[in-house]
This record gives sequence, C-alpha cells and structure tokens, in this order.
Amino acid sequence: MDIPGAETEGADAIELRLDLFPATLPESSCRAVRECRLPIILTVRSRDEGGAFSGGIKEWEVLMEPWLSLAAMVDIEQRFSAAAPGYRELGKEIIASFHTAAMPSGEELREIESRLRRYGIPKIVVGPRSLDDVLSFCSFTLHSEHPVITSIMGSRFRFARLILPLFGSSFLFCAAGRPTAEGQFPVREARALMDALAR
Repeated sequence: MDIPGAETEGADAIELRLDLFPATLPESSCRAVRECRLPIILTVRSRDEGGAFSGGIKEWEVLMEPWLSLAAMVDIEQRFSAAAPGYRELGKEIIASFHTAAMPSGEELREIESRLRRYGIPKIVVGPRSLDDVLSFCSFTLHSEHPVITSIMGSRFRFARLILPLFGSSFLFCAAGRPTAEGQFPVREARALMDALAR
C-alpha cells in the first residue's frame, strides 16, 4: 500500500482493503493513512466475493471501527447491508458491492443493481467469459441508473477495466503498490491510458 505514491501518480481516492491488513500495521503505514489528503474508502472483502475475510458482521465491524473517522466511503457487501444505515448516519457514503466470478445475464444484472441501490451506490464486478460478455457489460453500464460502479475480475479482459468508465462507471480501481486483485493496472499506467483515451 503506497498511499503517497498513489497521491503523486494521480489517484482520486484511496481504498483500504482491511481484509488484507496484517494483524499489526506498521506505524509508517498508519501515518500514511492519517496524512492522506484523498477520500478514503474502507473495504472488507469476503472470501465468497474474492477477498480474505471469513467472519460475521460483528468481526466485520471490528475491522472497520479503527478507521471510520478517516473514511469518506464504506464498501458494504449485501450480507452486511444491515450496517449501512448506521454508517450513513455517521456521514459515510455507501458503496453497495457485489462480486462474482460468473457472468450474470442482463436481467440478473438489472436485478442485482436494483437490490444494491436500496442501500448505496451499486458496485458490480463480474467475470466475463467472452468479448460478447464484455460488450454486454459495457451496455449494461451505459444504460444503468447512475451513479454506478462496474468492473471485472481476472486478467483475461483486463482492458475492460479501462473502458467501463467510458460507458459510465464512476470508479476505476487500480493498484497502489502490490495489486489487491488480479488484472489491476498501476495508478500511473491507468491514469496515462485514461488520459489518452479521453483525448
């Protein structure tokens, strides 16, 4: 986690993947979080959705608690959505997230979006199997109610991470130091590519 580097390289926000944090975070890392000038997103990703967390909502809240005062946004999977009203009352914006290694149908995607939007900004991450899947997901992103966040799992179609924002996805998740997901682009590379595409 290279927060100063991400800030320098053009990141717009910093996601803290709390499920990947060691039991004791080095003081230098704690200081970098405290001194961060960008909005901070808190995320605890479950094993079922591609992360490392396997506990219940109480353990999930314990991981969130030490960082809440620094956060602008909280990523909440549906299984933990009961926590969303309390975090909203604290002034946190909610990202309502769903990750699957499968490729849902268009009807399923619309149902997922509707379900997630009940408690936050929908974030839907899928595993496309073909270029047709990528095109369908771009179309879904374009025609969704906004704001919406879309992305993909894996490296086979990693280019889709870059083009989904062109179709209306509000976020592009990148690597600040060691990637936290397969297929992520480093911040500097993603910024350069997005700037080139926008010209």
